[in-house]
Amino acid sequence: MCGISGYLDFDQGVNVAVLQRMNDVIRHRGPDDEGYLLINEAGLQAAAGNDTVAQLKGELPLLAMARYDGCFLGLGHRRLSILDLSPQGHQPMSSAHGRYSVAFNGEIYNYIELRQQLAEMGYVFHTDCDTEVLLRAYEAWGEDCVLHFNGMWAFALWDAQKQTLFCSRDRLGVKPFHYYRKGNHFVFGSELKQLIQDPAVPRVLDEPTLAANLIYGISDYNERTLLKDVVTLPGGCNLTVRLDVPHGCIASFQIRRYWQLNTDYYLQDPPQGYVALIGEEFSRSVRWRLRSDAKIGALLSGGLDSSCIVAEVGAQLAAAGKDPAAFETFTSCYHDAPEHDERHFAQLAAQSAGCSWVPVYPQPVDIAKDFEQLTWHCEGITGFSVLALYKMLDTVAARGVKVVLNGQCGDETMFGYERYYAYYFADLFKRGKWRTLAREFGQASHNSRLTVGQLAAYYAYFNIPAVRNRRREKATAPYLQRRVFEALPYETIAKQIYPGDLRRLQYNELTATQLPHILRFDDRIYMAHAIESRVPFVDYRFVEAAAKIPPNHKIRNGYTKSLMREYIDDKLPQEVTWRTNKIGFSAPTAQWVRGFSQDYLLDLTENARSAPFFRLDKVRELLRTRPNDPVAANFIAIEVFMRKFQATAKGERL
Repeated sequence: MCGISGYLDFDQGVNVAVLQRMNDVIRHRGPDDEGYLLINEAGLQAAAGNDTVAQLKGELPLLAMARYDGCFLGLGHRRLSILDLSPQGHQPMSSAHGRYSVAFNGEIYNYIELRQQLAEMGYVFHTDCDTEVLLRAYEAWGEDCVLHFNGMWAFALWDAQKQTLFCSRDRLGVKPFHYYRKGNHFVFGSELKQLIQDPAVPRVLDEPTLAANLIYGISDYNERTLLKDVVTLPGGCNLTVRLDVPHGCIASFQIRRYWQLNTDYYLQDPPQGYVALIGEEFSRSVRWRLRSDAKIGALLSGGLDSSCIVAEVGAQLAAAGKDPAAFETFTSCYHDAPEHDERHFAQLAAQSAGCSWVPVYPQPVDIAKDFEQLTWHCEGITGFSVLALYKMLDTVAARGVKVVLNGQCGDETMFGYERYYAYYFADLFKRGKWRTLAREFGQASHNSRLTVGQLAAYYAYFNIPAVRNRRREKATAPYLQRRVFEALPYETIAKQIYPGDLRRLQYNELTATQLPHILRFDDRIYMAHAIESRVPFVDYRFVEAAAKIPPNHKIRNGYTKSLMREYIDDKLPQEVTWRTNKIGFSAPTAQWVRGFSQDYLLDLTENARSAPFFRLDKVRELLRTRPNDPVAANFIAIEVFMRKFQATAKGERL
């Protein structure tokens, strides 16, 4: 797990100072090592940085002193050492003959199997890391190498013979890849903050993206970002940049999708059964994600998803003859806020699995400073409750844990959110399944925290656009300028949030409205602490299997995630497996926001860069009377984002 930087320019050549800043600003992603590669017609020049491992620093020139005349391409890398902790894993990594070089962020979980396969084909390996497996796989299969990978990745691979820069992002977009291109100038990196180190990159807010965020809470639904003209390579896509080096230009710039989630049909009773199918894929996914040469642990909320992971880890470690007690699990706890505290269920799950349990009491020390740092790392709108995870990871990192398993995507794949009741009931209604609808509606009121009235309200909100649109307008219109509503790409948003059927809903949530947003936060918050996040539920084979299971097997007898409950039933206490009081991501934010000083809030509104988007008189009153309101958090996040990124509104000047 790392961070990558790239700078390609035929007109002016590589700006080494910019490349250095791009790498420096993401030091949090990879404090263990640093490396550079400069490329011209004559070949390659490797260079070191201040954080380059001592064994290599003496062998390589510092970047500022490297020879880079005529260099049109520069690659930078920050390493968080997880597999093969030795200096042999240093990046950018080049093949022995120098034809291939790569800057790689992520993990290829099936690297052991691929290494054996490639060795049988005659390829020789000199390290124990997955980066070398990536290089050899490209040598063997070319751009189709990604079809062989199971993992999370974003990488840029230079093929000197073909004069191509081959970039790729994993199927579901777990690892980030942002870029800006104009003519023969192309820069890319793991985070937006890298790209703004380049003076050529405009720092103007992308207003359609901002509007979708502020009005509907939708982000990452397409390739656009909060910065205009800075875009994201979509998950499941490759980008091939073909260069014409003799003529000094980019010959072609092509994005090609290599993977598409198929939700067009449902499986009909697989031979092993739905529970066994899901169980097999989940068990394998967890097993592969336990491959690490660094200390590994898990977040354990006490909810079903994280409890399933810990139960599976405990069972696998015990079966391998290892002591599960060496595996630490971490739970956020709150002394004075029992409505947000799930420690009882978390302790039960950890004890049942035989794993160690570590309670953590996240608490912002300086909420203004902490929230600003959170916004800087998340690079956009965030909520006060996310501070709980951000502060919790301070403890995880302090205990030497560098890899953490978490339960993200369990809800999206197995219909775990309570809003799925609304879509499922609508599906049953359209298909005339009256008896099933009546039974499931009644059972859902017993086997969830929702009452009959709340279930009906959910049905209306999520299935009737007029209801949802009116509520979103009522909640946001008093605080937003008309300009924001005029910029809203409503037709695109409507297609995403009003899918029409469950198949399209699942596709949208896994590729646009839900999972990409979650994964961006997941990447940024963990990497802010130099921790690698691994998400077993985002294994593409698990996701493909889950997407093909009929809805009536995911919601059954009023229970969400029925299949996972059945699979894990004999590995967890019943009180955890069949609990109905889902809390979700929750924290005592009403108490925390009292820590904002009035002077701080006043400064935000009186010197607001975001004035073109907010009605500041109304926002000022909201901050005074209801600072825990989501609109208040949105305003603070956007204002802080614009200040830290030196961003402007279109037509505005600094």
